[in-house]
Amino acid sequence: MLNVFFSILPIFLLITLGFLSKIYIKDISIFWNFSDKFVYYLFFPCLLILDISEANFSGSDNFYPIVSTISSTIIIAIIIFISRFFFNTTPDLFTSIFQGGVRYNSYVFIALSQSLFGSEGVALSGFFVAYMIIITNIMSVLVMNHYGHGSKKSLGGAILALAKNPLIIGAIIGVLLNYFNIHITGPIRQLFIYLSNAATPLSLMSVGAGLIISMHIKKILSISYATILKLVVMPLITILIIKYLGVSGVPANIAILYSAVPCAGNAYILAKQMGGDHEAMASIITWTTLLSIITVTLILGNMKL
Repeated sequence: MLNVFFSILPIFLLITLGFLSKIYIKDISIFWNFSDKFVYYLFFPCLLILDISEANFSGSDNFYPIVSTISSTIIIAIIIFISRFFFNTTPDLFTSIFQGGVRYNSYVFIALSQSLFGSEGVALSGFFVAYMIIITNIMSVLVMNHYGHGSKKSLGGAILALAKNPLIIGAIIGVLLNYFNIHITGPIRQLFIYLSNAATPLSLMSVGAGLIISMHIKKILSISYATILKLVVMPLITILIIKYLGVSGVPANIAILYSAVPCAGNAYILAKQMGGDHEAMASIITWTTLLSIITVTLILGNMKL
């Protein structure tokens, strides 16, 4: 467990540095706005393309691990809908609980995959990203369209936006290069390495810069509920499914890691755009991020798959 903690610790120290930069550096938000675009559209896609294209998947079965994360996400969604009959929450707060329970932070997921499992972890995380970004975004948009009180988005528009997602595009390019045995070599490969190296530190510091330390007392039960679902219940469900399916090794651990990472920061943007409770959403994102260093360490540190 100690080895897992020390592998995870640098990730969260980078998040802390990003948070401190927001406090102590004037107008730093301008820098992070530009940095996020580079990370999203260039650095992370290059990282995925390079590692997926060079990965050896001949001895691993990725189908069952992905099935486990899809299944656990759907189960959490069902739990959230059923619990609505027992807890009197407003529709906008319900959307934030839903997003908090099912969405994941791809930046933290890829970075932890790299830290814990190296280039194989990054390559496998790319497959999970390609599937799960589509599923969780469609689920979130459908819920926001029905329960949110702001502007609506069509499902077709959401799907079109996902088709343009740079992380998905990067993962697909990597898969195609890998499948056709096309290698990135020479100065182009070195360029991809330079760009890839910038992805992790900048993305994680940006996560920290976006944290809003707050806890709304009147919504503390809902915020705590969403946090427990995301950091504890979803990984435990995934572990049960993984064991039932008999999956082991790095693919199994990547599936569990996916389920254990905090909620995505862009859930706040969607909540604000589509009439969700964006204040509660900000709290869920912050507390899942802060507490995940403990939960991820405990969950992965005790797993022997």
